[in-house]
Amino acid sequence: MRVNLLPGEVRERQRVRRRGGAVAAVGVVALAALGAFYFLQQMRLNDLKQDLAAQQAENDRLRGEIAELQEFDQQQRELAASQDLLNTLLADEVRWSGVLRDISLVIPGQTWLTTLNGQLTQTEGTVQATEPSGLIGQISFNGFGLSHRAVALWLTRLEDVEGFANPWVSTSQKTEIGLQEVVQFTSTTDLSAQILARSQGGGA
Repeated sequence: MRVNLLPGEVRERQRVRRRGGAVAAVGVVALAALGAFYFLQQMRLNDLKQDLAAQQAENDRLRGEIAELQEFDQQQRELAASQDLLNTLLADEVRWSGVLRDISLVIPGQTWLTTLNGQLTQTEGTVQATEPSGLIGQISFNGFGLSHRAVALWLTRLEDVEGFANPWVSTSQKTEIGLQEVVQFTSTTDLSAQILARSQGGGA
């Protein structure tokens, strides 16, 4: 048998202290749990901030690439517009540099030219074919050869040039330059629409 000899007031104070201790312990545990929850939330928030910063950096990188691509696309558009303008300007235009190169490639070694004159049929700056055959102009030549055979070879080689048509020698007569006997000649060749096709296709 257990007998408590303490006065009632003392026993009551002890019960109050025990209850207070229990409440304090519960409060400490609650505060510790709240602190742990806050700490975890802070860690999660930091992770979210880092993810957000990384995503923003990625977005900035993508926006930069898009801007570069848009600039490249604009340059492509400007280049295409410039090419279209150039094609328009070069439409129906004969590249005389290519014509002269062709002539230099076919002229025989025993023949040389003194004058060359090219003429085109033009209407408001645009070459027009004036005949059903599609001829657009003519080139006339004056020159010398060491023989009539050399002049004939010159005429034959003109026929091989793409865009040249109907080569013809109008005069061919012997003369002298100093003590050298030579043949002075005058010839012509028509220009066909093939000359335009070669120029527009990028050929020299």
